[in-house]
Amino acid sequence: MTEKLTVSVLGTGIMGAAMARNLARAGHVVRVWNRHRDRAEPLAADGAHVAGTAA
Repeated sequence: MTEKLTVSVLGTGIMGAAMARNLARAGHVVRVWNRHRDRAEPLAADGAHVAGTAA
């Protein structure tokens, strides 16, 4: 049985974006944040929630 995780990714550069995308595609709840929101926005298309703050 696979549990659904809630994961937050702080920093959506090359590595963070890839990890967030893979987690979201695997069916987990993913929240992403980046200092420059425009870097995190494309992940919303993969099902990630773009957070306004790191908190």
